[in-house]
Amino acid sequence: MDTCIITSSDSATAPRPSQERGIFDLVLRGEKELTRLLLDDHKLAGNLQRLLALSLIGLGLYGFVVGLSWQWLTHPKTVGIPAFWTPIAFTGGFVAALVICLPSFYFYTQLAGLDASFRLVTAQALRTMASTSVLLLGFLPFYAALALGCAVGVVPGPVPVIVAGWCAPFLFGIFGIRLLYRVFRDLMTVVPITHPRRSAFLLRMVLCWAGVYAVIAPVAVLWIGNRLSLIW
Repeated sequence: MDTCIITSSDSATAPRPSQERGIFDLVLRGEKELTRLLLDDHKLAGNLQRLLALSLIGLGLYGFVVGLSWQWLTHPKTVGIPAFWTPIAFTGGFVAALVICLPSFYFYTQLAGLDASFRLVTAQALRTMASTSVLLLGFLPFYAALALGCAVGVVPGPVPVIVAGWCAPFLFGIFGIRLLYRVFRDLMTVVPITHPRRSAFLLRMVLCWAGVYAVIAPVAVLWIGNRLSLIW
C-alpha cells in the first residue's frame, strides 16, 4: 500500500483552513473567507463575539495612545486624565452608535430588497468596525511619530496631534464603507432578493448606512468623553 508522506516544508506551505485562521488575519486579508464564515448560522454567534472583541481591543488601544499623547503634550492643561477616559470614549461611543443604528441598518437593507437576517446585518456592521480598528492599529506607529515630532518641536503645537487622533477613526471609516459595499455586492448572489430595485440601489443603501452612523458616532464619542472627563 502506498503511503503519502508530508514533509515539514510541505506542511509549512500548505494553506490552513479558514476556521483555523485568527479573526485578525481574516479581517486583514481574508475578506472572501470571512464572508463565507459569517454566512454559517452555526458559527455566527462565536464570530460575532470575536469581531466585537477585536473592535474593542483596537479602539481601546488606539484611544489609550491618543489619550496618553494628549496628556503628555498638554499637561497640566488637560481635561481630566485623557489616558483613562479616551479609550472608554472611543470603545463606548462606537459600540453605542452601532447599537443605536442597527435597526436603521436592517431597515435600509430590507428596503433595498435584500432579505438579510438581523444577525447577518449585525455581523457586517461589526465586521466594518473591526476593519476600522485594524486600520487604526496600523496607524498607531505613525501617530506616535507625530506625537514625538510635536514633543521635539518638529510639529508646531499639540493641536494638530490631538485633532489627528480624534479624526482618524472617522477618516478610516471611509475604507469601511468601501468594504461594506464589496461585501454586500458579494452577498447579492447568496441573500434572497425580495423585489427588484433600480440600478445603484446597493450604493445608496451603503451610503444610508454610512450617513446615519457618521452622524451618531461622533456625538456618542464626544458625549461619553465629555462626561468621563469630568470624573477622571
